[in-house]
Amino acid sequence: MKKSLFFVLSALVVAGLLVPVPAKAECYDPPGAYVVWSKCEFARKNFEGADLSGAVMDDIVLHHSKLKGINLEKADLRGADLSNTDLSGANLKRARLNKAIIKDANLSGADLSGANLEGADLERSDLTGAKIKGTKFGAVRMSDATWIDGKTICKGGSVGECRK
Repeated sequence: MKKSLFFVLSALVVAGLLVPVPAKAECYDPPGAYVVWSKCEFARKNFEGADLSGAVMDDIVLHHSKLKGINLEKADLRGADLSNTDLSGANLKRARLNKAIIKDANLSGADLSGANLEGADLERSDLTGAKIKGTKFGAVRMSDATWIDGKTICKGGSVGECRK
């Protein structure tokens, strides 16, 4: 009896019925929370206002996308390419953006509270009015970025927070 119960439990674990596994999606599937899109490319897509809180999108390519007002709270965007993307008004609270490429992006009015941007590239991005309480800016490249006051332009070679 013990052997048969062991085999049944083993089969359920292998089938994913007993131990939950993160959802997987193909690159053509619609966005949704807890869907893993590693290494997918969604260039020039419109996800304005979408709720992707908690989504796992490490290494995703979303350059030139419209993400205005998107909810990416607690999302995993490590190594993502978000260059030339409109993230204005986006909710990026506690998002993981380590080593993300966010060059030439619009982050005006975005909420980056508690986000991890360590090693990210924010060159030439607009952070006017962004909320940054508790944001980790270690080794962030910010050359020519517009700082949160909307006036200060970060000097060439700027790393981390840009101040007057």
